[in-house]
Amino acid sequence: MQTDILDFTIKLLSKCIPVKVRKFKKSTLESLRTEGYSDFSSMINYHLTKCLKIYLNQCESSVITNITTPFNTQYYTLCISENRDEHLMIGPFLENPITGNLVYEIISNLQLSLDYAAKLKLYYQSVPSIDSAEIFEILYTINEYITKSSIPPKINNLDLSILSKQDSSYDIFTEEMNRTSMYKILEERYISEGKLLSYITKGDLNRAQAHLEKYSSSLSDINNASDSIRDTKNLLLSGNTLFRKASHMGGVPPIYLDELSRKWAKKIEHAPSFETLNNFPQEMVRSYCLLTKKHSLSQFSPTVKATFTFINLNLSSNLSVKKVANEIGLSPDHLTRLFKKETGFNIITFINKKRIDTSLELLKTTDLSIAEIGDLIGLNNTSYFYTLFKKETGMSPKQYRDSLSSK
Repeated sequence: MQTDILDFTIKLLSKCIPVKVRKFKKSTLESLRTEGYSDFSSMINYHLTKCLKIYLNQCESSVITNITTPFNTQYYTLCISENRDEHLMIGPFLENPITGNLVYEIISNLQLSLDYAAKLKLYYQSVPSIDSAEIFEILYTINEYITKSSIPPKINNLDLSILSKQDSSYDIFTEEMNRTSMYKILEERYISEGKLLSYITKGDLNRAQAHLEKYSSSLSDINNASDSIRDTKNLLLSGNTLFRKASHMGGVPPIYLDELSRKWAKKIEHAPSFETLNNFPQEMVRSYCLLTKKHSLSQFSPTVKATFTFINLNLSSNLSVKKVANEIGLSPDHLTRLFKKETGFNIITFINKKRIDTSLELLKTTDLSIAEIGDLIGLNNTSYFYTLFKKETGMSPKQYRDSLSSK
């Protein structure tokens, strides 16, 4: 009976939060190889398996473990029963953006080929961003139900990350300040009873701006209370996290949130003065409201949302309607009709459009060859890639890249 309820809980959570929820057993992991890997996907699984095997050697029943992998992604695990070999895992997710510099540090520390850079950046775009406090509360509630006890579970941290702490502004942030108190300041000065976040969630720009003008103090007031520009930047980094969370609650896919969040983190870090930072709250609220309004998936059913997520996570693989339908748990015909009804696209058309959109970004931001880009987006047939690209943009990938260099 307990297993049935847990299975139902996992299925329910999978539809309610943008992070994978699954059960696993030590007996299953023991049979998996950890000697090496053959491709990008198996590399990610290889390192995750190594992390989980370390976790299993020290886990205890009713203990929640926060695992940070060598890729700086996070997983939360709950040891449901050590005796019955039952474990629940939620992840991967990110709390903080992974910037380009950190990608190259990870590549260096893991002694990977530079060819992995673009693949890692795409991977991080697909990993959802969520506040770890939400994950903890979910596992806390599950543990409370299983144990029939309100005694808080033990917390264990298993940090297997390999990033230099001084290279991450977010690590500095968490070391130098009381995070809870800074959230409180943000809520008091910029959110005012949660209304601002609710407006961002709805993409209601007019109300969000009016609310910000009415209830927030100017940033100069915060500057006067801060010891340094670092404190003000930390406040804005917190705001960036909260606004990202609100926009995600409004149905915006992680791939769009990651781009905007990284943009703001970079702007905040490189701002030279209090004066430069002064208008950032208004600009941030505006950008997140517009993002929500443009890219929200809130109008779609859980099934179509899950379809979007699976496609985004597996864009580089050989996707087909049958493969997507099997993952979602519907027949290909049923999923095709539902997707077309809600989005106006058939599934293959949508997949190809996402692939071309991604290739445009890679052509702009990387020096990868056209063949390498085609491989990254799941179009390793160069001729077919050229045909799709020209149909969508009116020019070939080479012509598009040449047009960028001529501007």
